[in-house]
Amino acid sequence: MPLKDVPWEPVYESEFRTNRTLMETFYRPFLNEVIRYDRLAGYLSLRSLAHALEGVDSLLETDGTVRVIAGADLQKREKGAMFPDADEPLEPWVESQLTIIATLLDRGDLQIKIGDPKGGDGLFHPKLGIGVDREGNKISFEGSINETLSAWQYNYERFKVHRSWSRGEAKYVEEDVSTFNALWNGFHPSVDVFELDEAVRQNLIDWKDTDGTLEEHVERVQNHDPQTTVPEDDTAGVVSVAGRTPGGIHLAEEISTVTPWPHQRTISDTAVSIYPNNLLFCDEVGLGKTIEAGLTLSRLIQVGEAEQALFLVPAGLVQQWQNELLDRFNIHAYYHERSYDGDYMIGPLGDTEDHRIPTSGTVDADAWENTPIGSFVTERDEPTVVIESWHTARREGNQEHVAPRTDESVWDLTVVDEAHSAREETKLYDLLGQAEEASRCLYALTATPMQLNVGELYDLLRLCDLPEGWNDKDRFVEFFETRQALEDSLSSVGSRYQNIADGQQQVLQQFQKELDLEEDEGRPRIERFGKLIHEHLTSNPGYDEQAKALVEATDTESIQQRKALEKLVGVRETSPRFDDPRSLIFDCGPTEWSALVEASQWATPVQSRIFRNTRAVLEQCQDLGLLDDTVPTRDVETKRIELGDAAPLYDQVEQYIDETYKQSQKVLTGKEKLALGFVMTTYRQRLTSSLHAIKQSLQRRMEKLDEKVEDMTEEVSELSRDAGVTEATIDEVIGQASLDAYQPSSRGAADVIQAERKALQEFVDDLRQAHTDPKVAQLRRDIRSLRQNARDNIIIFTQYHDTLEHIRETLTDTHPNVGTYSGGGGMQYDETTGEWVNVGKEAIKRDFTDGDTNILICTDSASEGLNLQTADALINFDLPWNPMRVEQRIGRIDRIGQKNEVVKIINYAYKDSIDGDIYEELEGRLQLFENVVGPMRPVLNSIEQDIKDAVMGISGSEDTREPSEQVVEEADSRAKRAQEKAEETGLAGEPEEVATKEAIIESSGLDGWEPYCYPAFDEIGTGDRSYEPLVSLETIETQLTQSDRLEETDWSFTALRNHDRADDFEDVVDDAYVLELPEEGTVAMPESFGETAQAELGGGSGVVVTFNPEIAEQFPSIRLLLPGDPLFEALVREAAPAEVDNVEFVCGQRGESGSSVTRSSQVAEAKHATVVELAVTSESVKNLLGGANSIPDVDDAEQTVLSWLSQR
Repeated sequence: MPLKDVPWEPVYESEFRTNRTLMETFYRPFLNEVIRYDRLAGYLSLRSLAHALEGVDSLLETDGTVRVIAGADLQKREKGAMFPDADEPLEPWVESQLTIIATLLDRGDLQIKIGDPKGGDGLFHPKLGIGVDREGNKISFEGSINETLSAWQYNYERFKVHRSWSRGEAKYVEEDVSTFNALWNGFHPSVDVFELDEAVRQNLIDWKDTDGTLEEHVERVQNHDPQTTVPEDDTAGVVSVAGRTPGGIHLAEEISTVTPWPHQRTISDTAVSIYPNNLLFCDEVGLGKTIEAGLTLSRLIQVGEAEQALFLVPAGLVQQWQNELLDRFNIHAYYHERSYDGDYMIGPLGDTEDHRIPTSGTVDADAWENTPIGSFVTERDEPTVVIESWHTARREGNQEHVAPRTDESVWDLTVVDEAHSAREETKLYDLLGQAEEASRCLYALTATPMQLNVGELYDLLRLCDLPEGWNDKDRFVEFFETRQALEDSLSSVGSRYQNIADGQQQVLQQFQKELDLEEDEGRPRIERFGKLIHEHLTSNPGYDEQAKALVEATDTESIQQRKALEKLVGVRETSPRFDDPRSLIFDCGPTEWSALVEASQWATPVQSRIFRNTRAVLEQCQDLGLLDDTVPTRDVETKRIELGDAAPLYDQVEQYIDETYKQSQKVLTGKEKLALGFVMTTYRQRLTSSLHAIKQSLQRRMEKLDEKVEDMTEEVSELSRDAGVTEATIDEVIGQASLDAYQPSSRGAADVIQAERKALQEFVDDLRQAHTDPKVAQLRRDIRSLRQNARDNIIIFTQYHDTLEHIRETLTDTHPNVGTYSGGGGMQYDETTGEWVNVGKEAIKRDFTDGDTNILICTDSASEGLNLQTADALINFDLPWNPMRVEQRIGRIDRIGQKNEVVKIINYAYKDSIDGDIYEELEGRLQLFENVVGPMRPVLNSIEQDIKDAVMGISGSEDTREPSEQVVEEADSRAKRAQEKAEETGLAGEPEEVATKEAIIESSGLDGWEPYCYPAFDEIGTGDRSYEPLVSLETIETQLTQSDRLEETDWSFTALRNHDRADDFEDVVDDAYVLELPEEGTVAMPESFGETAQAELGGGSGVVVTFNPEIAEQFPSIRLLLPGDPLFEALVREAAPAEVDNVEFVCGQRGESGSSVTRSSQVAEAKHATVVELAVTSESVKNLLGGANSIPDVDDAEQTVLSWLSQR
């Protein structure tokens, strides 16, 4: 309304007897009506203006302007002019105040000048304000009040008001306007007026760089009202049960540093919705099984379903999994380490020396809770995730430590990586069977659930709670054979039969012929086929619609046949006495049998228990615009390296390995034969990596052959049975030094060792003098060529740390900008000192992304988790015998978000080497590694044994083909058979050529679970939410950083925005704090290498923390103080009282009726409820601290809980 329609008082003064301040009685109403505000003030705090703009729209939504002339003190105070306590954490609404002011400055709607008396020693000290509305009406005020928050809100102030429309007051207004204009335009005789120093102005504008629109910040400050905000104690109670609220599951995704792709979201949504059903995660390499399992676990932890979780992973991947869970999901996992002085659990922060938690358990304890892992888990109050190497866990005596035989489950979730290694009649097979019994739920991860044998698929699916009839390996395999033969028989017979009985007979005869069965064997096979379909359809609740549609689409010839079909597929109820599925199938004719064959395409455990996606799904998502980033293609080249002068030495080493291997296989027996054969096989692989790698191993071996060493036959022979053993696996299980020292001790072994010693002595001196490797010369040439083609950022992969060291030492004279990343961490070359310096992943990642390090040498196991999308080329310095590992390397740079449309891959192999010949043949004839999606993918792992046999001379003597030809032809034949088996079982299903988002979601999920959808998800896979989290990350940040209770117990947060290194970490300081601890050693510290944000900003006295997942992703050394971090849990416990006053916890427990509701004001009770809705006990107190979310009343909260439970 116009100014003249407001009943302004002639004089305003502070009134302490009431709670109304000058801000409320005059300043806000005044600003709400004006479109220009001119101000003279000796002291200016822009925070007062920002504070006044709460609830004010006109100056923000129009072309209104604010012009201020203030005293020169503004320039001296710089940032403090707005927020004198800039080092203290600010509440979000205060940050928004700052953003509003910075925006007004930036767009010119707020203009500031500095007034300075011409006498030089005096102060600019007027206190005048003028406002003009849309109609030209003016108000001026003058008195004691400065433009500070204290003046408007806390001080005693008094001023007079003059109105331009009032005849007796107009002349005062005009004089005030004249004075201001003279000052603003620089015409005043007594005052010099200067433009605000640009540096100061920019300092204000850029101090807070924030996401979000101006409107969002205006809404935030408008909603802020201390009188209606839930108090700190109550908010702490709310935060402590945030995950249990109806939308609390979404906190897992908000905390995560990844945005799931459509198929990943579908898989996690499904797994959470049907928990605790056991499942197989079988997406192809590079599609994110780690993300699928990690996001699912994080969600289950948030909602309270998973308190204790176990990861069983290959030995070489233990730390990799630990890093992935921390970096992507803020899950702090611990792995077990046995040392000479006891057992320890190693946490993810710091190295193994500064974060080792001793356990109270013993290895020979009878009860699980008294074992090292069991005692650690049971003694903790917060959710606990343990990672254990299955190489270690499968050993005799260790299985009970992770999979005890108890009446109740000890794990809420067990995740098994590389589960395809659990072949029947292996220790891992037995371990997984025990782990399944010890767990409420189990997820098995593998990219190759089956190669050539359907029984391999059963070995994994047996872990998935199969219906009784399916839980038999022979019947499982038989089912798919029957389906294929019955489909072929029905097709062969067609409609050439006179009646149903004749049709049955013709199909049965053809069926027996297809499978070469006796006359009385065909009928039982078909009966069992029908029974298994019936069992599966009636065991899973989500097939109703599919089954009904199948019946409707079947043109049955009689009512009897229709009823039989309906009963078999679960549409019609069966009688236990009269309806045997085995006989029902012969109440059907060929038409109904065809329908059952169709049903068997989607009504098996393969479709209801296995997630399986191929790379094609990403390409379809990109075509649909669901992925913004590049899906690159590959340019692969294999280079054969001439040995040159190194050839004689190479031949000598090769001869030594071959002869020692053959002698071990001839003389030794049992496990010793396997163990020494494994040592020699490993040496052959090191030889093909680099001469330096084999030199280091043989020197170590020569030194140990005359010493008495510990017998490691059991451990080494066990490794020999595993596929894909890496250097990291060897290091974890026995150590490379122990492998090099291995000696058999049985009768006849001495002769083998003596012959080996003699062979080594013949060339060991030449080996020590070998300094050059022809691969290095080729590497230099290729680096130069790549850079000439603008491919500057280069990744070099090798299997062995010895080779890595050799490459780095020989490159630095011409390429000083080299970094390495391996199991030992990251290192960078310091050109000034000529030394290699230890750095963390954070520094390596940042420098490679920024281009400061543009050659990165990595070992296989260390590469996961590094963001290598900025790499322009990848050089495989050596080629592991397992092609899957090469594919995994390529997958590090050939991934969504790669900046290059084509990634360059160069493979090295010595000329005339058998493994080099094989890889060249595989690439030339089968386009290995050229195509991401192809028939070779399922059999990549199996090629390892073929290459080993060829290189070590184990191929059959009657085969006259070249070794490379044997391997390639066998691989090609195996790939075709694998494809046939995949099609036979339903694993080979590909997305439709013309896909929609809905089709991608459907194909990415599972059949048979149609009714199941977690209540907080609107639909599986869409990302739409039925309930939003009540507690935001902003609320958590405000609760902790503003907590008086924490400050009273000596926890304190200091904002980093004014840190003296702020400019070096400009992407961090606005969203980070230093958390000072009550006493040293209270919490584990993240890695603190010299170049990390933690080391530079923490100063050694505290831990640098953030509440922003993007900051934590960019700077892993900064701790993400959100759910999942034990430090967060400790702080919330410290800040949250047992009882709250203004909030009531409406708790719902899931019962048979799904509707039981209980009330409690106790936070502890709420933590164990299925779902908790928070309700306010007073309508006047309803807004959560630091956020826009408000809490409903009790009645609404009860209805929300009832609705949620009814969906669950």
